[in-house]
Amino acid sequence: MDVGSVLHTMRDPAGIPSHPVVFQVLMIVTWIFHIAFVHMTLGTAGLAIYAFYKRRVGTYWEQLSMAMTKSAKVGVSLLIVLGVAPLLFTQVIYDPQWYTASVLSARWLIAFIFTLIIGYCSWFVFYYSNHKGARKRLGIFALVGLALFLLDGLIMHVLAYQSLLPDQWMSWYAPGGSVDTRGAKLHAIQWPRYLFIISLSLPALGLYLIAYADYFRDRADRAADYLAFTRRLGLRFAVNGSVISFVLLLAWQFVHPAATGLAWHPVGWLLAAALLGLGYFVRHSGERVHGYLPLLAGLCVLGVLAVWRELIRIRYMIPYGYDIRDYTVHADWPSMALFFSTFVGVGGLVGGFFLITTYRAGQVQGLYKADKIVARMGTAAVAVLGLWITIFFAYGIAIWMRNAFAL
Repeated sequence: MDVGSVLHTMRDPAGIPSHPVVFQVLMIVTWIFHIAFVHMTLGTAGLAIYAFYKRRVGTYWEQLSMAMTKSAKVGVSLLIVLGVAPLLFTQVIYDPQWYTASVLSARWLIAFIFTLIIGYCSWFVFYYSNHKGARKRLGIFALVGLALFLLDGLIMHVLAYQSLLPDQWMSWYAPGGSVDTRGAKLHAIQWPRYLFIISLSLPALGLYLIAYADYFRDRADRAADYLAFTRRLGLRFAVNGSVISFVLLLAWQFVHPAATGLAWHPVGWLLAAALLGLGYFVRHSGERVHGYLPLLAGLCVLGVLAVWRELIRIRYMIPYGYDIRDYTVHADWPSMALFFSTFVGVGGLVGGFFLITTYRAGQVQGLYKADKIVARMGTAAVAVLGLWITIFFAYGIAIWMRNAFAL
């Protein structure tokens, strides 16, 4: 059986509406923001639990536990929402790989939904209960939530890794010549890759704590000593976490098959250098730079990681002659125009309005009153959203009527 021919046959015969590189770039860019909130959520959740059990040592730990619990709660929502886009773009240009990997572990993929719901509900119970004087046994809800989040990350890792190994699909589907349609196994786990990506939660937590301390420094209800304590903690997590991630990255770097040539690929080593550079920058910048700059540097590191992931996928697919650039294209410019106008108009203006409002409201103690610029952004956001809904339905109705009368 020629695996390459099978992969090309499994592609969507309808093709795609634009050049595949467009979707590849969108997949990389959107994955950066998704994984950023994954790391932020895991990091803040772990610290919230640690601080919860250490809260009797001092009031700062108790206050930090409640703050990180809230951050993790919001982070779960955002990582889910922001995870939709890169998944959809992956399904557009790597549909044979993704769907096959999903079917081979179908029970786990279905379990992903339920475990994510249970994990989020468990974390919400902890969030609701984590207040001053909270009982210790309530921490079990947080531990269950974090454990399920890590399990969900493992499931996604397995699906992504299984999609890189099409030559093994048949042995998983029909081991020993006996067809197994249960989808009950996780067939392939690359532990260095999984542990490395999870470990990035440590420097991400550190960068978040540094930005957190600078964000609240003008609020009277946040003690200066508490914010200084938070910043020092963030510096330790960022520096030490970068070193831990660097070591795990080296382990991942040398488990790739020799035929791929990935062990010494310059982008992989650029990622390693970026991690060490991030740790060095945070350690030596101290109080001289605003906390948002290290956070921006962290996003740049994730940008290199996103490109590296895609290069790995390309190298793994080369032996099978799978190249996204030869995917059949049936250009659909109206739908692409609608997509990008949605991305810029609704995503940019409406999303930007929510971000600015949330950011400014959080810096004010008590009731927040928007200034004229923010108020006008809100009005424009409502107008753009109304216009988009109108165009969306008008476009759909026009196509439906054209097809109906064509019959």
